[in-house]
Amino acid sequence: MNPKRLTELRINEVKAIAAEKPLILIPIGTIEWHSGHLPLGVDTLITEKVCEDISSGTGVVVAPTLACGISRNLKPEEGYFGTVNTISEETLANLIAELLRGYAKMGFKKAILMSGHFENEHYNAIMAGIEQVKEIQGYFMAPPQFCEEYIEDLGDVSLTWPYASDHAAEWETSMMLYYYPETVDMVNAPETIELPMPGIPEYIRRRYPRRASREYGQKLVEAIIPNGIKKINEMIGE
Repeated sequence: MNPKRLTELRINEVKAIAAEKPLILIPIGTIEWHSGHLPLGVDTLITEKVCEDISSGTGVVVAPTLACGISRNLKPEEGYFGTVNTISEETLANLIAELLRGYAKMGFKKAILMSGHFENEHYNAIMAGIEQVKEIQGYFMAPPQFCEEYIEDLGDVSLTWPYASDHAAEWETSMMLYYYPETVDMVNAPETIELPMPGIPEYIRRRYPRRASREYGQKLVEAIIPNGIKKINEMIGE
């Protein structure tokens, strides 16, 4: 089954799908530094593809992607070129709320805000938008949560913990090698990614993108998509 992209559906198709499966997936990402070997839209691209794969397995509609999430941690002026932060928390919250109200008018009763990016300001703004709306039930989710049950905590953070997510390293680079191999420049992948933000897990603080592979990306996708399909089907049936 092909994904049900809202932009490609006619009115009668949207009405029919919403009547049977009144849940819509809304991919959300950012434009953000992901080292020199990955494109700026990693968070957006991965989330969009995950939503489309889940749509293919469930028949639910995928809304147009929002690539305007909040990124404050990796500032261009501190050497993280390409990070775009042009939207405030209030603006993102209001945008989410208005979109949810619009999708409610189409007949959708539930919406998954599927985010490829996570930091507190971004999460809080999305949740604030969800909380403004009563006409439709919104939920915040992220692709890595669909493979959390498989994570192997190996204790030593210098090792790659299977299925554990990261920023621009093994997890994200492998996902991009699987979904968008033409956008990845492994020749320029650094030995390590070191993130300066306080409060992040030690595992994420220092990672190793050269360990990434398309095979590992396929392994991740083969865990994420079936679990995502299962979760969405459960929510449709509730």
